[in-house]
Amino acid sequence: MSGICGIVYFDGRKVQEELQAMTCAIQHRGSDRIRVIKNENIGFVHLQLNVSVNTATDSSPIVDKNGVWCVADARIDNRAALLTQLLPSLPSSEAASLGNTALLLAAYAHWGEEMLFHLIGDFAFVLWDESRQKLIAGRDHCAARPLYYCYQPGSFVAFASEIKSLLTLPEVSNEFNFDKIHRYLEWASSLRPYRAETFYKNIHSLPPAHLLTVEAHAFKSRFCWNLKLERFAYLRTDEEFIEAFKTTFLEAIRCRLQTSYPVSAHLSGGLDSSSVCATAHHLLGQELHTLHFDMGEAKQAEEKRFAERILQWGIYQHQYISPMTDLMASVQTLVTLLDRPDHFTLLPTYHLAAAEAIKKQGSRILLTGHDGDSVVGYGKTYPMRLLQSQRWGEFKELMKQYAQIADFSHRFEQWPEWPLSKRYAFILRSYTQRYFVKIAKNKEWKRLTKEGWESVKALKMLPFGVNALLLYGGLNWIRKYKKKQKFIVETDYGFLPEQAHLVADILHEGMLEGTEEFEQIAAHYGYEAAHPFYDKRLIELCLVIPDRLKFDRGYGRGPLRAMMKEILHDEVRLRTSKALMNQPVKMQISQHQREITGLFGQARQLLPLLFTETQALILDGYFKRALKEMAKKSSDSIHLCVREIHLAQWLLNQKRS
Repeated sequence: MSGICGIVYFDGRKVQEELQAMTCAIQHRGSDRIRVIKNENIGFVHLQLNVSVNTATDSSPIVDKNGVWCVADARIDNRAALLTQLLPSLPSSEAASLGNTALLLAAYAHWGEEMLFHLIGDFAFVLWDESRQKLIAGRDHCAARPLYYCYQPGSFVAFASEIKSLLTLPEVSNEFNFDKIHRYLEWASSLRPYRAETFYKNIHSLPPAHLLTVEAHAFKSRFCWNLKLERFAYLRTDEEFIEAFKTTFLEAIRCRLQTSYPVSAHLSGGLDSSSVCATAHHLLGQELHTLHFDMGEAKQAEEKRFAERILQWGIYQHQYISPMTDLMASVQTLVTLLDRPDHFTLLPTYHLAAAEAIKKQGSRILLTGHDGDSVVGYGKTYPMRLLQSQRWGEFKELMKQYAQIADFSHRFEQWPEWPLSKRYAFILRSYTQRYFVKIAKNKEWKRLTKEGWESVKALKMLPFGVNALLLYGGLNWIRKYKKKQKFIVETDYGFLPEQAHLVADILHEGMLEGTEEFEQIAAHYGYEAAHPFYDKRLIELCLVIPDRLKFDRGYGRGPLRAMMKEILHDEVRLRTSKALMNQPVKMQISQHQREITGLFGQARQLLPLLFTETQALILDGYFKRALKEMAKKSSDSIHLCVREIHLAQWLLNQKRS
C-alpha cells in the first residue's frame, strides 16, 4: 500500500510547485520512497511504503515505449495468469521481479480500456496516453484502495489517494456538499450504492470497479465487472461448493500475506475474524500479532471468551486494546486524518488505539474479517423461497431447527429464558410477516387471503401477531414497513436480479466508505489494511453458492462454518450471537457529555456562516435531536449521536483552515 497523486493541464499551463504541495500533503504514504516524473504539462508522483514482497522492486511511475505514463498503488493477485497471457516469452526470473506498474502498462497495451475486466487485486491506477491525449484511471472492485479526483473541463484533471492532496490546489474549492452531509446524518448510506460524490462539491471519488477516462473536453466513467458466473457450473454438490470455498478463501488470505514484515490481525471472537486468524496461522503458517478490543463493562459487546478460545488453539502474540481516554482528542485526530466525518459506528478511541499498537509492533499488514457476513451470506432468502413455493412442511421443519440454535439476545435480554415454543413462534412469524407484507404491498388481496389461510392450516399458527389481524393495525404495519424501505434505490450496475445482493449488501456506501477509512488510518500509521473477504474471486463464488447451504439450518454462513470444522473451536464456529457496540459507545458519550455539548454549540454557531438558511435549519435540527437524546439518562439511541459529533468537529476544522 502506497499513495499516488498527479495533475494534467489541458490549457497549456506548466507543472510547477503545485505537485510538491500535493505530495507534501500525503508524504506519510511514502516512508520508503517518493518518485516524481513530469514534463511541462503533466506530473505523476508515487509515494511508496514497502509491504508486499515485490513492492521494493516496483518502479512507479513509469513511461513505456509508446509514451504511456502509469502510476499505481497496486497489489495484483492474478499476476501469474496475466504474465502468461501478456508476456509469455518473458523469462521466469524477469517475470518474478516485474513490477505491478509495468504489468498494468502491459495490460493496457493488450486490452486498452477493457483492462479492468481482467484485473484481480487491490489497486488504484492512473495512465496518461500521450498519443490520445487521454487520462485513464481504474479502481479495484471493492474500494480497497482510494482514488479521488477533480476535473475542470478544458483546464485540468488532478488525482490523489487522499482528499487533502487535492485541497492544496488553488483551483480546487473546499465548498461543502450539503446533500452528502444530509445523507450522512440520515444514516441512509447503508442502503445506497456507493456514489462518486464526497463531502466536497468539486472533489469526487472513483467508485469501485469503475474505469474513468478524461480528455480536455470529455469525461466518462463506466462500470467494469462482468461476473461470468457460468464458469462455476461444474459445482453441483454441497461438498464441491465447500471445497471451492476453502480453496478460494485460502488464496484470498495468501495473497494478502506477501510480506517480510510482521502481520497483525483483528481477533474479535466473531466467526469472520476468527476464521481469518486461524486460517492464516494454522493453514498458512503465518505468525500473527492479534488484537482484541477490550469492551470493559459493556457486557453486550464483550467477546473476550470467544477470542480466548482461538488463542488456546495456536501460538499468537496477543494484545487487548483499551480505548483512548480522551474522546474529543481522538475525534479531532480522526476527522483531520480522514478529511471528512467518520462513518464507523465504534468511536475512534478504539480504532486509533489499535493503530498505535500495530505501529509499535512493526507490522505492515493488518488482516481483518471486514464484512464477511455480507460476502458469505446468511441465505435468508431460502426460507422465503420455501414460502413462495408453498412448501409449508419444509418451512415448518426448518424454523424448528432454527429455533433450537438461534440467539437473539442482542434484541431480547430474556431470550435465553424463553421456552423453545416461544422462540419458534417468534422466528416463524418473522419470516411469514415479511412474506405476507410483501404480498399486501403488491395489493394481491386474493392471494393474501388464500395463502394466509393455507399457512394457518399448515403451520398451526397465525402468521401475524394477534394485533395485526385488526385492519387498522395491519395497514399501519404495512405503512411502517414501506417507510423503513424508503432509502432503497435501484442501481445501474447491470447485475441480474438474483445478483442484486452484491450491490445491496456489499457495494453500498456505508460499508465501502468504512473500507476507505480503514485504508486511510492504516496509511497514516504505516501499514496496509487487508480484507480477505473482499477478494473478487471469493465474492463471485459466494454469489453462486446455494442459499440453502448458506442458511445452514439457521446458523448462516454455512460454507465458512463447514470449512473451519477442524480448525475452530465449536463455541466460536457455531456461534450465532452478535456483539452490540451500542453500549460502549453510549458509555463514552455519557462520560464526555459536557465536552460534546460545547462542541455542538460551536458547530451550531457556524451553520449560518457555512450553509444557506434552509440548510442550516435542517442541520441544526439534527444537533438538537442529538442533544435531546444525550439528556435522556436511559436513551437507547444515544449511539446515533456519533455522526453529529464527527460532523461538528469536521465543520470546526474547515472553519479553522
